[in-house]
Amino acid sequence: MSNYTLGLLLVAVAVFLEALGQICFKLSANNSRHGADLLGVIRGSLQNHWMVTGVSCFLVEAGIWTIALTKLPLSIAFPAGSVSFVFVALLSFLLLKERVGKRKWAGITLILIGVILVSLRIP
Repeated sequence: MSNYTLGLLLVAVAVFLEALGQICFKLSANNSRHGADLLGVIRGSLQNHWMVTGVSCFLVEAGIWTIALTKLPLSIAFPAGSVSFVFVALLSFLLLKERVGKRKWAGITLILIGVILVSLRIP
């Protein structure tokens, strides 16, 4: 496997973890009993396993992202990171039963096309 391919794979794993972290934050917010003010959120976060899991996902994601940046130019890695929008939409649809309408699916398709165009290595 080439460094380039490995870099793209690492970006995919990193953005999946980022999306999973976002889902955990949403679940944490839904289960919060401490209100929406900052101190309440901080207090509740220390007791909420969804928040701890979300933060853990972000920490691991940051490490994987950093490794991916050693394999890819930032001009490719950063646009490829927009796949996180796709993962968030899919996970929110599958896990949170949120509605993803036709317009959102069209946007997701455009994001994927853009990422493919940016990451193609044409000589």
